[in-house]
Amino acid sequence: MNTSAEAEFSAGPDDTVVGQAIHWLMRLQSGQASPSDWQAFRDWREARTDHAVAWERLQGIQARFTELPAQPTRTVLENARKDVTRRRAMRTLGVVLGGGVVLWLVRAQAPADSLLASYGTGVGEQLRVALDDGSMLVLGSSTRADVRFDANERRILLRQGRVMATTGADADVAQSRPFFIETGHGRVRALGTRFSVSLGADGSEVQVFEDAVRIRPAAGTATRTLEAGQRAWFDAQGVHDAGPLEADADAWADGLLVAREMKLSDLVAELAPYRRGRLACDADVAELRISGVFSLTDTDRTLSLVEKTLPVRVATATRYWVTLKARAPR
Repeated sequence: MNTSAEAEFSAGPDDTVVGQAIHWLMRLQSGQASPSDWQAFRDWREARTDHAVAWERLQGIQARFTELPAQPTRTVLENARKDVTRRRAMRTLGVVLGGGVVLWLVRAQAPADSLLASYGTGVGEQLRVALDDGSMLVLGSSTRADVRFDANERRILLRQGRVMATTGADADVAQSRPFFIETGHGRVRALGTRFSVSLGADGSEVQVFEDAVRIRPAAGTATRTLEAGQRAWFDAQGVHDAGPLEADADAWADGLLVAREMKLSDLVAELAPYRRGRLACDADVAELRISGVFSLTDTDRTLSLVEKTLPVRVATATRYWVTLKARAPR
């Protein structure tokens, strides 16, 4: 039996339209949607009846654990940046996004050769950092990263977790410096791009969303270039397991998880880093499939939604020991 939130779309809009609705939800919740984006969304929604139906049904799913922001948050961020420029100081702005809070850290301008800053997040937290060169970083849950810029290069040292980078033009220096994200397994050089790097015990994963990157493993001399829409895993010896990105792979940067017929065990694996303690599911429910848009920053609500959608129950030994088990037949 196919039991999922996507079942609410049965006898309604086709998969393409549902995918478009999910895209608009992601865009409008990103905190970076412009007024023209909002107008384009309204035009799309009003263009066809099935667009409006898909949106209303998706909103019905989404409303179980979160709400859209009342208006674009980009203007708020831009105003904060203007305030930072005037005051020449650090300001922290909390932006409500989805079911949780994403922190926007805006750093005042400083000489590039003096920039040596460390950033970190706790369990379930995310952090957005605007850097002096115009780049933007998003740190995921339980992440530690050092920003090390000098006259020759821009380097992000990822010590734990995962980070998304959107590289800036580096316009305030005479010659643009290369931009790297470095882990213990090697270096990833941005070729004018948006990409993420996740650090694991045995290797690092790279996902490319715009343009391209070049990977150089720590112990090797050969490099590997990944284009937009590709991902790969690498260790110190080489690049492995290259392939296409999954749809909405960057949703985590907005505090969301988009699942399309995802196995429950995989969904649990995605949620686990955003919770303290142990989160698991029993083997007899691990293969159940689920679709929907879920919050990473409010995992209790997400688990409640899963419990309402699938024939499972959330068994809590303590608040730090949670297991999804099969629901007893009624």
